[in-house]
Amino acid sequence: MIPRRGHAGVSTSDLIARPITLDPDPFEPFFISQGFRIGDLILLSGQVGMDEHGNSVGQGDFDAQADQAMRNIGRALAAAGSSIAQIVKVTIYITDMTYRPNVFQMRKRWFSKPYPADTLVGVKELGRPERLIEMDATALTRGRIER
Repeated sequence: MIPRRGHAGVSTSDLIARPITLDPDPFEPFFISQGFRIGDLILLSGQVGMDEHGNSVGQGDFDAQADQAMRNIGRALAAAGSSIAQIVKVTIYITDMTYRPNVFQMRKRWFSKPYPADTLVGVKELGRPERLIEMDATALTRGRIER
């Protein structure tokens, strides 16, 4: 069988998904991976207002939870050889659309132009009743985002 070639001339049969590991890893008790690095692309699991030991942060405070989720994204990306500046796509889940202006401010605080592609989704709940926001991200490890 002849291996298929991707756009960069890399054989798709050569791609390996490497798990992202953290120490401590607050996801371990829940049988969830932080995410995977596949070539130069990182796919992260959803991050919430939870510290590195699994403790909830910002009870009832949307902005505190959003900032903690972003710090968690940064930590996972760093472990995979990337950073928040390399994010190309985020999906943001919120339990109440009245937090939409807070999401705009969070984006302004953490991202710069060109802003990542984004999907904002309103949901009934997020794993635990105190969670108000969850975000996942896709990022690059090499290359650059044209500004």
